[in-house]
Amino acid sequence: MQAWVVKRPVVSFYLLALALSWGYWLALLMSGQRVAPGSTATHFPGLLGPMLAALVVTAVIDGHKGVRELFGRMVRLSPHWPASLMLAISPLALGALAFVALWVLDKPLPSAIAFSHFPGLPQSWSLAVVIASVLVVNGFGEEAGWRGFVAERLLLRHGRFRATLLVALLWSLWHLPLFWLNASMAALVGPVLVGWAFGLVCGAFVLAQVYLVAGHSILCVAVWHAAYNMVVATEAGAGLPAALVSTVVMVWGVIVAVLWWRTRPNDPSPNPYEAPSVKGNKTPA
Repeated sequence: MQAWVVKRPVVSFYLLALALSWGYWLALLMSGQRVAPGSTATHFPGLLGPMLAALVVTAVIDGHKGVRELFGRMVRLSPHWPASLMLAISPLALGALAFVALWVLDKPLPSAIAFSHFPGLPQSWSLAVVIASVLVVNGFGEEAGWRGFVAERLLLRHGRFRATLLVALLWSLWHLPLFWLNASMAALVGPVLVGWAFGLVCGAFVLAQVYLVAGHSILCVAVWHAAYNMVVATEAGAGLPAALVSTVVMVWGVIVAVLWWRTRPNDPSPNPYEAPSVKGNKTPA
């Protein structure tokens, strides 16, 4: 079994991530529960699946040394930390501009409590607890797996463009049970789903760029992911702010994708900061 995991690290990770995340989400569905306003059900524990899968598979492949290296990338900034930090918090800056647009248009601004109303979390929680939960579960829970593990291994074999598309495909399929479990995502089923998928692909390119610019820092992409969701997924971001921020991110992602597609033949090694645990790793996915 260990030999198979070593030979197929990405496949092993993905199967385990699906088992952990889907196992929890499908259990909720089978019990008749649904994540919706007023419901006590939450999809959040399932979001930890990618991080847990990354830790388990890393431990099997690289032992304690690999796990320490993975945790190290979860807490460190890159040597070029000012630029990395600015990228990591860029969704907050975009959100601030969106709220300025509301003020200029003489639209009502959201109350502070609206920022603590996040899908899947109790509305009685304080803003500080919501932010911490979103960062740990939604940010690190996903990014330690998708960028910190999967992208890390696919980049060396496929380059930036193809690796990011592959991550986007795996990431999007992982969400499938949420379209039945989560009321806000169930509302996307139909023609709007195409826009969601396109937005996720664009987001994958943005996160890949942040990850590489930040020297493979999982911390930076976790902060970006959490910040983006705090702007677009809370009640405070409903309407114009979410639309503006999402549009900017999609344009950003398209620009990155086009630039990487044009340079892909000459860019097999996408970044000078190679993570020690996978440097030179050219094993199959």
